[in-house]
Amino acid sequence: MSGCSVVAHAKLNLGLRVLGRRQDGYHDLASLFQTVDLADDVTLTPSAQLSLQCDDGDVPPETQNLAWRAADLYLREAGGKPVHIDLVKRIPMGAGLGGGSADAAAVLRGLNRLASRPLAADQLGHLGAQLGSDVPFSIQGGTMVVEGRGDRLTPVEWDPEGLELHYLLVDPGTQVNTPWAFSQLGRGISSQNTVLSSSDPYLSFLNSARGGRVPVRRLLEVIVNDFQPVVERAKPIVARASQALAALTPSACSMTGSGSVVYGIYVDRIAARHAAEQLRRQGYPVFLCTPVPEPVSTHCGE
Repeated sequence: MSGCSVVAHAKLNLGLRVLGRRQDGYHDLASLFQTVDLADDVTLTPSAQLSLQCDDGDVPPETQNLAWRAADLYLREAGGKPVHIDLVKRIPMGAGLGGGSADAAAVLRGLNRLASRPLAADQLGHLGAQLGSDVPFSIQGGTMVVEGRGDRLTPVEWDPEGLELHYLLVDPGTQVNTPWAFSQLGRGISSQNTVLSSSDPYLSFLNSARGGRVPVRRLLEVIVNDFQPVVERAKPIVARASQALAALTPSACSMTGSGSVVYGIYVDRIAARHAAEQLRRQGYPVFLCTPVPEPVSTHCGE
């Protein structure tokens, strides 16, 4: 078996609504997911046993790491030979960017390319769902309306309306634990949430996007994240980053996932670069990103 290199793209939640708690303990969500060109690098090489190495010492060790667990699950379910996973991290952890899910998805895609009898797309997605709610999306990437616990995926295309989007990501320098965020939000969420309905502006936007096209101007008007007020109250450092970004006049700004990264959407590259430089001078790590319409091809040797 030869080696394989896979790019693991970060994802943005371009809006996120939490609709209610399910009987299985998960929550029903509604969101527009978008992969961007901020990415980790994952390399798989043949090895005597399954192992993982990462350039970031803060990443969880082998058996606790989602990339390692993805390989272990794939090899147990689909067969194949062990690999060594080399992981180069660029996506901040605990930031709402789905870095762990992206790495797991990259491992699944890579092993599937290396397999003599690869799994079908739906089988690969089923394995991904066993690892985490964001993994099935990360296997496919692009732009999707994501619903349920992350298991209902509807690919959509952009209707750019003459606009070119640039995403300016700002890392406040803190991490948010997703189960904690849900527990805080859950105080106001019942199993049958009657507050949100199709009359909600963001949900109406998603309904229209589900038809196949995402109206950019409408997104800029309705984008919202239910986690943001909760996180900003508990972590003022996130609120300060959001305020610093909003002062630089993006067309819209929000938080991704359960945080902590906030982002601004710009329709002018020069304005986005200027804002990025201003935020760097204030001491914020920033990432200026563009959307990735599809996963980058997996590169495997012969």
